[in-house]
Amino acid sequence: MKKIDITTTQNVTIEYELASVGERALASIIDVIVILLVSSIIYGIVSLMAKYNFKVTYFYILFPCSFLYHLFMETLHHGQSIGKKIIKIRVVKITGERPGFFDFLMRTAFRFIDITSTSGALALIIASSSEKGQRLGDFFADTTVIKLLNINRFSLKRILSMEQLKNYEPSYPGVIKFKEEEMLLIKETIDRYTKYPNDKHFEAFTRLVKKIEEQLQVTAPQNKIVFLNTLVKDYVCLTR
Repeated sequence: MKKIDITTTQNVTIEYELASVGERALASIIDVIVILLVSSIIYGIVSLMAKYNFKVTYFYILFPCSFLYHLFMETLHHGQSIGKKIIKIRVVKITGERPGFFDFLMRTAFRFIDITSTSGALALIIASSSEKGQRLGDFFADTTVIKLLNINRFSLKRILSMEQLKNYEPSYPGVIKFKEEEMLLIKETIDRYTKYPNDKHFEAFTRLVKKIEEQLQVTAPQNKIVFLNTLVKDYVCLTR
């Protein structure tokens, strides 16, 4: 399986597992089914309304539906279409930034070159041979597709067993306001800093602690690693 290291804007390096070509193809098939269904409904409505005025060509409905579907689904759902949500994969920037509208526009525009026009063959060849799993659209947008399951390799349910928390009293109840994705990032930051104690990870670690102190309006103890681990433990206890 291919993996990629992405350094976030907070200078934290996170290792992700790339989505396989098969997973991306399956997500695309699901998306095609959705697009065909929506296009058919729109085509039927337009045809019914316009039957006495002009003839409607299905292609004129299908093409814009396909383009707008991929562009706006990925833009509005942080790199996921319906197919990607079901398969649990997501588009991310290899630069560590969050993909923006123009990144998704670039991917969607090239979709008709490396996927639609070649029935996916060109995208299959390029993504398979690319070290970062990129098709043409990904190359120009600096994006790739990762597995979301990889993000959850530190699933909070597995970090601590429920037995450990049976008689546990949370120290920072305000942590419940955080999202699970944010708690996973905290855990990832701890592990990265512990494994690679370099200046960049120390800076990211320090900035994270400071931000959490501001959000929870608390002062972290001297041992910051214990502080962050306590937050994770509190979150698991409060959300179990």
